Formats: sequence, structure tokens, C-alpha cells
Amino acid sequence: MNRILVSAVAGAALLAATACTTDSRGSADGHGSTDGRGSPVKSSAPAATTRPASPQDTAAARDKVIEAARTHLLAHTNAADLPGPAGLVTDTAGPSSALFVWVTADRRFCSAGAAADGGFLAQTCVPSRYAVPARSARPGLVELLTAQWVGGENHVFGTDHETVRSVTCNGEPVPFRELAPLLGGGRRLYAFDLPGPTTAHSGRVTVTVVRAHTTATEHVNMIWKRRKGQSRPTCA
Repeated sequence: MNRILVSAVAGAALLAATACTTDSRGSADGHGSTDGRGSPVKSSAPAATTRPASPQDTAAARDKVIEAARTHLLAHTNAADLPGPAGLVTDTAGPSSALFVWVTADRRFCSAGAAADGGFLAQTCVPSRYAVPARSARPGLVELLTAQWVGGENHVFGTDHETVRSVTCNGEPVPFRELAPLLGGGRRLYAFDLPGPTTAHSGRVTVTVVRAHTTATEHVNMIWKRRKGQSRPTCA
């Protein structure tokens, strides 16, 4: 199984973003100004307003983070591990970092998480003996990557001659995404995330696929085996 594990530090900044807002219409104690008789005073200054970020603004900010993280990553990647003809593919991006996957010229699968500000960088490439196999003549799923971080797991897999319809953990839907083409030969590339403590995940995720005009079931294995005293896997 051509699966690799990325350091838990790599995705820490991808998991959450917080925003703080303040109400500028009143004083610090929560009351508006009054005159000497206790009557409210009307301010001549316009009330401060906050314009919600538009989809265009959000997309532009995300693109800026991705580009800065990409530049940081490529500047610190060994020549032998640089992306092949397909280039880098963005798996996911957060407010200050991004996670990328790629295939080297000698068909080794790689993954890296990089901060846009030039801070952390965690990168892993599989050894040559685990080079990505050619597309199979039969339908099937190929596990490619498990990236572990503080807030959860990121899984990347490919499918040959089949399309993913759903991903579930214990029957509950898991959001998934199809990534840009990377492996060539018509192989599709998908990713999904499981939030929460990584040590709690065990078992396998169920993937329902469509082959021609029929459906079938595949599975993606979690990193961890069932722990002692655990009555059932967290995904089955």
C-alpha cells in the first residue's frame, strides 16, 4: 500500500481560523453618550460598518496564501523531489498555510504542508520502491497518502475506472473533494479529512464508487489499529 505519513506539525495551521469583532457604536461600558440631563446625544459621525468579505475577496486571499506557501515549499525542496510534469496540486488551504501533493519525475508520491509566512514546512516523499503504480486495467482504489496533523487526518487516494459517489464513517457522510489531475492515464484523485484527535481514529472509511452503470464499495484504512479496551473502531 503506497501510503505515506506526514508530520503532525504540518497541518496545524490549516484547521481553524478565528475572528474577533467589536461594536463601535457605544462606549466601552456598553452605553451611548448622554448630555448633562441624561438625554442621548446624536453623533454626527457615521456609524462604523463592517463589510462581509465577498466570495471574490475570500478566493483572492486563499490564492495569495497558496502562492506564498508554494513559493516557500519549492525553495526548500531537493532537486530529486521536485514535482514532475503535472506540477503541484493543492489539497487544501487554510488562513495561513496550505497542503500540497505531487508526483516526482520518477513517479514517487509526495506531500507537504507549508506556511505562507515562511515558517513551518513538513515534507515527505515515498521511497523509490513505492513509486505510484500505473493505472490498473481493472476498477480499483489506490491509497496514496495519509497526512496526520494536530487536529485530524487528511487522506488522498486515487481510483481507476470508477468515480466516487460518497465517503462515510460508520454510515455518517464524510465530505470529500476531487483534486486536480495529477497521476495521468485517467486516474482520478480524491481527498477527505477526519477532524479530531488522530489517535482516536481506527478501522476504515467506506467509499462508494460508480463503475460504469453499477455501484461498488471500497475502503480506505485509518492510520491506527484498534486500541486496547476500545470496543469498536471509530470508522467501520
